[in-house]
Amino acid sequence: MKHFLIHKIKKRKPKIHPSLLTPIFGICGFCIILALYRLNGYSMLFGQSPPSGIQSVKKNTSEADFQKLLHDIFQSEVTSNTLNLHFTLADPASADITDYPITFGEVSKKSEEKQLALLENIKKELQTFDVSTMPASSQLTYDVLMDSINLNLERAPYYYYDELLSTTNGAQNEYPILLAEYTFRTKKDVDDYLKLLTKYDDYFQQICEFEKEKSDHGLFMNQKAAMNLIEQCKAFLPERSKKSFLETTFTERLNQIKSLSKKEKKSYIKQNKQVLNEHVYPAYQNLIAVLDSLKNTGKNEHGLSHYKNGKNYYKLLVKTLTGSDRPVPELQKMVETHRNQTLSELLKLAEEINQKKPKKQKKKENELLSAASYDVLPSRTPEEILEQLKKKMKPDFPSIPDTAYTVKTVSEKLRDFLAPAFYLTSPLDQYQNNCIYINPGNHYSNMELFTTLAHEGYPGHLYQTVYSYSAKLAPIRYLLYHGGYTEGWATYVEMLSYHYAGLDEKLASALMKNQDATLSLYATIDMGIHYDGWELGDAANFLSAYGITNTSVISKIYQVIIENPGNYLKYYIGYLEFLQLKEQAKEYYQNDYSEKLFHTAVLDMGSSPFYIMEKYLPRYYDSKK
Repeated sequence: MKHFLIHKIKKRKPKIHPSLLTPIFGICGFCIILALYRLNGYSMLFGQSPPSGIQSVKKNTSEADFQKLLHDIFQSEVTSNTLNLHFTLADPASADITDYPITFGEVSKKSEEKQLALLENIKKELQTFDVSTMPASSQLTYDVLMDSINLNLERAPYYYYDELLSTTNGAQNEYPILLAEYTFRTKKDVDDYLKLLTKYDDYFQQICEFEKEKSDHGLFMNQKAAMNLIEQCKAFLPERSKKSFLETTFTERLNQIKSLSKKEKKSYIKQNKQVLNEHVYPAYQNLIAVLDSLKNTGKNEHGLSHYKNGKNYYKLLVKTLTGSDRPVPELQKMVETHRNQTLSELLKLAEEINQKKPKKQKKKENELLSAASYDVLPSRTPEEILEQLKKKMKPDFPSIPDTAYTVKTVSEKLRDFLAPAFYLTSPLDQYQNNCIYINPGNHYSNMELFTTLAHEGYPGHLYQTVYSYSAKLAPIRYLLYHGGYTEGWATYVEMLSYHYAGLDEKLASALMKNQDATLSLYATIDMGIHYDGWELGDAANFLSAYGITNTSVISKIYQVIIENPGNYLKYYIGYLEFLQLKEQAKEYYQNDYSEKLFHTAVLDMGSSPFYIMEKYLPRYYDSKK
């Protein structure tokens, strides 16, 4: 199955440096991580489909049978990729998993066809159930699982339109991070890890073959994208006489196993170095060679709509990534309307703030907001910021179990290629320990660091992940990735966090709206490029209306969006859909509405498409009143 990972890395949007965009907004964010989810790896454990001649069959209403089916699906799915298994379960035996293959999964057309057949089989098995008398949680799980299957089946004709390699979230840069964070709890973990590394070159060769097939179908990436990937892959190769971070982190992780003798550690370190030299580094060298040989075969320098059937693929991609079933033109109108309203409110706030200053200190609105973005908060450690966020959010959000976190910095060698920040999901059965990475190469202002940690930590990804684990959803739910919910939530609470920073309320609102309006520009450009067929000049004309004219910045924005179709929309459309849900709840409950109840309801539902959440929101909200 070519979709190598589900959603173990959750990231903040990459960005162009703010100073390049200060003519209007001051802060700019780039969205990242293209984690297109497809169910994969199911075994034939559900028997044959019912005879087609039978028209009326009594459906199964047993909650126990339904949960057994979900359990079987989870076990099969989670063991189909060893990285998924390790990052989902610290102790697989706790989920009755004691025997599993060591694998990265498979990338091939034959494997894809097999998975689609299995999905059809699972769909038929699900359809034998009547969940209407089951608890709301089971009904929701049924709807979410069936929706995921249907979307994956619908996307089947577009196999070669997907992309496994991206400078922001491809296999080549996400796998090393996951491997560096692969926790060693027992000797078996170390043995599994080393065995997995021996399969690195084979797996990357499958990706190379996939890219060659894309080229044969006229769907290979443009030359700039290929050259960017080549440069990134070179960064993962070790420098002469220096240890790579995969060597240094391996030794550090070995030290976590207190029972290992010095002799065993020395042996493991030797094995790791050998496997890296024989399988991992050659995988990157081979990938570089293949990309170099294919770099001139791309036939499209523009967006998906310039491919045959590319526009239809984009529509499906948008629905998959955002969890919104609104047609793209409706999404375009929704973004534009919200941006216009936000800009109007922003300019009014900027005038009010400016009027409070002495005459000699007054600035133009855009200058004020730009300066405020950098100067309004004192310097603090990430840990101090996270503790402040935990305290400030309490009145508006439900509590979660006690949990710990570690804030790490991205390796210096990788800072130019990785996201400004990201959160690694903790295992289901060991959510007490969490990890957030900060990229110092991003040169955060104090305000940006504050909102970034809100996005990644509290009340963002870390908080949402731990809450969902404590909600005891069906385990399969934790493997179904819905980018609109996950990144939309993190963006939504990131906006709220401006009011947790201890700023004047008007200034906090102005900075929040400034960020909101800025992100909306990229959502519009994404849809313009991939749905309406915008070329570079069209994007430049659009941005010029907002005072953004730096050609270098615009070219970079255009190229990043070309390489990551729909990526911005996870963040921004997801954010807008949460606002839509909130407005519906306020209108329906009026005086009975509360922020805490709303947040509890959407968190209890767990990661889901918004068109399904809308259906269940009243039941979940009422259950908490």
